[in-house]
Amino acid sequence: MSRPVCPHCRLPERTCLCASVQPQPCPLPVIVLQHPMEAKHAKSTVPLLQLALPGLERVVTEQMPAPPPPASGGWWLLYPDAQAVDIDQTTPAGLGIGGLIVLDGTWRKTRLLRHLNPWLNTLPALSFSNAPAGRYGIRKGPGGQALSTLESVAHVLNRLTPAFNPDPLHHLLACRVAQFRAHGEN
Repeated sequence: MSRPVCPHCRLPERTCLCASVQPQPCPLPVIVLQHPMEAKHAKSTVPLLQLALPGLERVVTEQMPAPPPPASGGWWLLYPDAQAVDIDQTTPAGLGIGGLIVLDGTWRKTRLLRHLNPWLNTLPALSFSNAPAGRYGIRKGPGGQALSTLESVAHVLNRLTPAFNPDPLHHLLACRVAQFRAHGEN
């Protein structure tokens, strides 16, 4: 017998987060290309991003065609590589960032997504060096220092558009972490 699920947040009713969601407009187009294995992971933060930023687009696949250009500027890939522009060390005005492509999955899976979608490697890359400490302690990246996709997107959107308030996203993440900890699932 399956558990009752909230029709809005799609979480089991006992862990419904709808009361904690404070939706806000996404200040620019954001596409999250999510590896299918990550989409099945209960601790993925992308569903939380979708609740809080209804304009965010999530594509679950290993391969996708390049999206049409955003209304203004161009697509940028949020990914740390040697040629990436550090958003914390640069003034974003004049970069022509019209939208973000964000890869979601383990580091190994995001490298695979880049390999299977060569068009991603033609995009200018964006990274950051001065984000707040990660608060998603129920999942660790290499060295324990990586941020969740939600935290990364919140930081970059705030840097690109200072009027964008990342606090509702951080609050939603904190509620989800508290749920996992209360149920001993970390």
